[in-house]
Amino acid sequence: MAENGVQDRVKLVFSDVLDIDLQAISDDLGPENCDSWDSMNNLRLITALEEEFGISFSMEEISSMVDISRVFELIERKG
Repeated sequence: MAENGVQDRVKLVFSDVLDIDLQAISDDLGPENCDSWDSMNNLRLITALEEEFGISFSMEEISSMVDISRVFELIERKG
């Protein structure tokens, strides 16, 4: 997968699920600095990302999703 394409698609999912502006999404976006990234929306993010990319995350991978840049890495590795 092309890196920019993956990142753009991930950002669109995050924007939609977390109801935040695309321009507000930086590489350090995480639950600590995004009020809408709570436990319920975390589940919604995982489900939406799995559907968008046709992949599945392990529990270990899910627990390692501490910020959006880590999500980029995981998806690019699976691609």
